[in-house]
Amino acid sequence: MVLNSMPRSFVKLVLSAAVAATLAASPVQARDATRGDDSVAIIAALLGLVTLGVLLSGNDDEPSYPYGHVSRPYTPTYPDRPHRPHRVSKYRMLPASCLREYRTQTGRKIMFSNQCLNKNFKYARDLPRSCESTLVVKNRKGIYVTRRGYLPECLSKRGYRATRRY
Repeated sequence: MVLNSMPRSFVKLVLSAAVAATLAASPVQARDATRGDDSVAIIAALLGLVTLGVLLSGNDDEPSYPYGHVSRPYTPTYPDRPHRPHRVSKYRMLPASCLREYRTQTGRKIMFSNQCLNKNFKYARDLPRSCESTLVVKNRKGIYVTRRGYLPECLSKRGYRATRRY
């Protein structure tokens, strides 16, 4: 329909202009100024104003959509994917025996020992370097030494898991 493609305010303006032009172009009879019977003119003017008001008010109860009427919003549906059990490859399984606890000046820290991983984990050189950390700890003699290792929180975010301890 043509009316749905045009804005309502434009349609109202055109219709009101057409009614006003029709009323203005209608022939007006000359009246005697002394007669004093202007009731017909007043009724005609009031009828014109009522018609103009009805056209301008319109029916604003329904929302206007740019592409016609929408009965309900579109929600796409996706097919269900089959459930697959979560598998972790051996490549991602770290030996839990390499998990060490270190006491530092800032508190207790837990990480995978770099030396232990190099001995017991085949893919130690492929671990993410962003997870590597260096700690300063006291050894048994009270001397501060550095220990290198991997933070377990960082590794778990990248898919690595520790095997169970037996």
